[in-house]
Amino acid sequence: MTRPRAAPRWRAPSLAVTLLLSMLLAVGLAVGAMFLFSDLAVRREVARLPPEVQTYLREREQAVRRGEEPPPPPSPPGRASVAAPSPGTGEAVLDPGVVGGASAGRPRGTGLPAALNPRNRSFVRDVQGSLVEGGLVAAGLAAVLSLWLARRVARPLGAVTAAATRLAAGDLSARAPQLPGDREVAELARTFNDMAGNLEILERERRQAIADIAHELRTPIAIMQARLDALEDGVYPLEPQQVALLSAQTQLLTRLVGDLRTLTLADAGRLGLQPLPVDLAEVAAQVVRDLGDRAAARGIELRLSAQPTPLVADRDRVQQVTANLVDNALRHARQRVELQVEPCGGQATLHVDDDGPGIPDDLRQAVFARFTRLDESRTRDTGGSGLGLAIVQALAGAHGGQARAAASPLGGARFSIYLPSEPGGR
Repeated sequence: MTRPRAAPRWRAPSLAVTLLLSMLLAVGLAVGAMFLFSDLAVRREVARLPPEVQTYLREREQAVRRGEEPPPPPSPPGRASVAAPSPGTGEAVLDPGVVGGASAGRPRGTGLPAALNPRNRSFVRDVQGSLVEGGLVAAGLAAVLSLWLARRVARPLGAVTAAATRLAAGDLSARAPQLPGDREVAELARTFNDMAGNLEILERERRQAIADIAHELRTPIAIMQARLDALEDGVYPLEPQQVALLSAQTQLLTRLVGDLRTLTLADAGRLGLQPLPVDLAEVAAQVVRDLGDRAAARGIELRLSAQPTPLVADRDRVQQVTANLVDNALRHARQRVELQVEPCGGQATLHVDDDGPGIPDDLRQAVFARFTRLDESRTRDTGGSGLGLAIVQALAGAHGGQARAAASPLGGARFSIYLPSEPGGR
């Protein structure tokens, strides 16, 4: 079965052809307009003549077209008679005895008004011929100018096109050269380079994220696989302790997948929120109660200092943010973790302080990146996925707020969340 041949696609003309055609069209319109206006000027002059002269001109033009001898011009009243046309010239000649008087102001050698003397009509034709010659010269200059402009504009555009072709083929290092040209074209090259740079950064982050996700998934899966193989071979007896270990790894995988899904939805702007009136102080108190046993088991004092702080937000997401911050503080604190909730300038503010090692100044913003760990071994051993603080920043941003890291008065790290009291506020 033969495929139907696709219809040929129309290709737009090049920039040089477009400029050339545009300039030639402009020249043609200018020359045509001059022809039109010159013809109109002649017609206006004819319309001002006496009727008998207009009749004579029409008869003369018809006779010339038929190849006959043109009729003699009419003799104006009160003037000398006009002799028959002179042989060889076809022009009427005045009586030699007529001089000056009423004939003054007319061309010598004819009884016609000066505006319609055949010599004047020949002058109009000469002017029109000169217009044609000038139009040809202007067309040549337009062609040269259009080629120069096309080269000036098309060269940097061609460089951007070549870089875009490389970028589309997967070469994210492609950049457009900054060639001399118009400001708009140079701005296009700079914008393209900025876009290519951002794409390269995003691709690098994507590859790093895939590698981090694979690494995080590999660890619990490898533990589960090794434990299951040992149980199958009879190395370990099937007892509740082994089942609990497998369950812990399964929970870690579930948490990791859930965190990744939350971040993916937040990045895509599809994270569903259910904003309702909620008191941030009550949410923080609930989190302190839920994590109190974990803090006690580690010998850490967990304290809350809160004022009523109403806001409109998704309670579950706000609780998740608070729990992530407290859980992060518990993993790094030595003896104390303190929560402080208070309203401040139309915002609900949450501070979580610990007396741990703190965060260096140059890493305080980087800790909100995905899979960032300042303490690799301890974080992985305690079940952290490296996504907790990234989720905090994403959820705070989804509510129109922000997350910050700073030094704590307790000597460790302080993580602060600022949420607008009203939805959509800042």
